[in-house]
Amino acid sequence: MSKMDAEINDMRLMSEFKGTTFSKYKKSDVRSELIKCILDGKIEPACNWSSEFICAGQYLELWDIILTMVGKHIHLANTKLPLYIEMRYDVFKQIMSNGYVGNELALRNNQKIRNLFAEIVCVLCLSNKKHSFQRVDIRKDEYDITTLSTKLKAPNVEYVNAVFEKEDPKELFIALNEFAYHISGDSKNNLLACYWLEWILEFNSACKTKKKEVCKCSRRASIPVEDKYQMDPVWILWEIIIKSVKCETFILPKKPVVNKILTSLLHLYCMRFTPGAKAKRRYLLYFAISLLTESYTTEKEIILPQNKGMVDLVVQKINSVYKQIKKNEVAPATDYLMQNVKRSDLEKTIDKIEKLNSFTQFISKKE
Repeated sequence: MSKMDAEINDMRLMSEFKGTTFSKYKKSDVRSELIKCILDGKIEPACNWSSEFICAGQYLELWDIILTMVGKHIHLANTKLPLYIEMRYDVFKQIMSNGYVGNELALRNNQKIRNLFAEIVCVLCLSNKKHSFQRVDIRKDEYDITTLSTKLKAPNVEYVNAVFEKEDPKELFIALNEFAYHISGDSKNNLLACYWLEWILEFNSACKTKKKEVCKCSRRASIPVEDKYQMDPVWILWEIIIKSVKCETFILPKKPVVNKILTSLLHLYCMRFTPGAKAKRRYLLYFAISLLTESYTTEKEIILPQNKGMVDLVVQKINSVYKQIKKNEVAPATDYLMQNVKRSDLEKTIDKIEKLNSFTQFISKKE
């Protein structure tokens, strides 16, 4: 197959793909189908559905589906998977920085991008799955002090002291202490830790709805998100999680590996973070809690040896998927010559940037 057979030459703009994917399917339907195919281990249709997002430049939507699969459906069945996903996201960012910012649609014809997502989707399909996490529901009356007191289990209020700062909301102190207690070696109670996680997230939402104000905490400057989002209380939860594994009294097999996995989960949670991402990515927190409270192994390879050949084959054949999806492109009208000129100029610019970056990296290594 020649490269041109699978090259997408579509005249539509990003704005024309708001509620639909490349082939004019509803975005929500494609999301559901992609998740179902990954859960069922159906590699070819999963690659087809993921290419719908890629050809429409909808990369954030695709990354959120990937994170949902990792956090909600796979989690402890492939404990080191977050390390792999973070590495692949770093590659994605590197490619994006080579002239594609603002030109996301051009990425669909980048072979590295096609290969990258084909590999990720294949790895997700081939990964073992666990029972999917279900969100712990919090009733409104559970914010009443009388009801709340029956839920308190921590023997003291020392568990959160190491992370609680002066400007953190005092209304959350008890809940944060309970959360810290239940992920500690003294309790290791997954269900109650998830309960207090949801209680804190819902409290934050309630503040915004009822009081028309955002619940803020002390700035966590080390969190890799925009400055304006560094005062979200969710970072206190992450700080408790990351620090708990470093506690000398917390007995945990393979601590250094678990610490790396938790750090990768945090970085994935921070990916293009906005407050709206918290609901979508809550299961990354559930996964993190499970790493501290449940039994599992970190010995298994991310990609099992017997599956590596399949992953390589899928990547090699991925352009056949784009050849099929090309049939649904909206071809340029009489201005196709100008479209090709613009695309050619963009490709030349991107090629120059890639060569410059490669040269810069080569010089850095020499130094």
